[in-house]
Amino acid sequence: MHFTWKYIYYLFVFGLSLLVVACNTASRGDDTIRFFQRGNVKLREREYREAIRLYTEAIQSDTTFADAYNNRGIAKYHLGDYKAAIADYTQALKIAPSYTDAYYNRSNALFELADYKASLEDINQVAEIYKDTAKVYLSRATIKAQLNDYSGAAADFERTLELDANNVDAYVNRGFLNFNQKKYEAAEKDFREAIELNPRQDFAYNNLGLVKANQEQYTEALQLLNRAVELNPTQPYYLNNRGYVKLQLDQLEDALADIQESLKRDSKNGWAYRNRGIYYLETGQPELALKDFQTATQLTYNIESIHYYLGLAYERTGNKQKACEEWSLAKKLGEKEAEALSQETC
Repeated sequence: MHFTWKYIYYLFVFGLSLLVVACNTASRGDDTIRFFQRGNVKLREREYREAIRLYTEAIQSDTTFADAYNNRGIAKYHLGDYKAAIADYTQALKIAPSYTDAYYNRSNALFELADYKASLEDINQVAEIYKDTAKVYLSRATIKAQLNDYSGAAADFERTLELDANNVDAYVNRGFLNFNQKKYEAAEKDFREAIELNPRQDFAYNNLGLVKANQEQYTEALQLLNRAVELNPTQPYYLNNRGYVKLQLDQLEDALADIQESLKRDSKNGWAYRNRGIYYLETGQPELALKDFQTATQLTYNIESIHYYLGLAYERTGNKQKACEEWSLAKKLGEKEAEALSQETC
């Protein structure tokens, strides 16, 4: 596998859009409402800083204006200022404790900060009200997956699809959940369903390519990953995954080009360093391979087969003791390819 749940942080679809409200204007002053409504226009036009300024004017005019806090939080969220967004949503909830939209929006922001337990608490508040809304279950399933509650996530994905049988995001995300649990047949079925519903679903093509790679069907995997990259050419993980498949097909220089481009776009991806290390091993450059494998372990936890490859790099640089240590660890972690080498060498 060449994604981990860490990367869902970037790629998992979180479900509902942020909930923007237009307030009941009956009890507000004219200036307050004018600033608020102009803020809504700027928010729709994605002029977020101007929207924040206008919502702030509305709040200064009426400090009990929960809707203005909520919508200002949305503008801050879109600027990536998640902590400030959470502060606004929290203030909205202090004013209006049953404000479901603010709970939903705060759950989004908490998710972005990887505070999944708090995010789940907020989305549960929303689910209490919107019991038959598919996208709420989709959002909650995503959060549960991050908390490794795979059975809970699966149940919420199932409920999502009961309520909305054509929900592409639910198929893609449930497919990834199945993939992560090595349920490859179920994952493939979900990804193919997503592609049938939306032929431009790049994430589904990428993950279906990974299913085929795990089944060692590399030619088909490459075709699928080519499609993912075609649809989203700047996504570093797609490029890295395609590079890995090209390594398996002995297309070494093309593989290196993809992996280098992936690292250019995301220099913190341990999987890409692992894959470049494999390239260096294959081309007789074990010192460079060792350096990349070591970097991979520093950046990313539990990379598949990394200790097996570290052992190879140590052996080929003349450090038999370290090679045996890595292969011993690899065997404990279930990296089966290390067993024979350990027996032969150590």
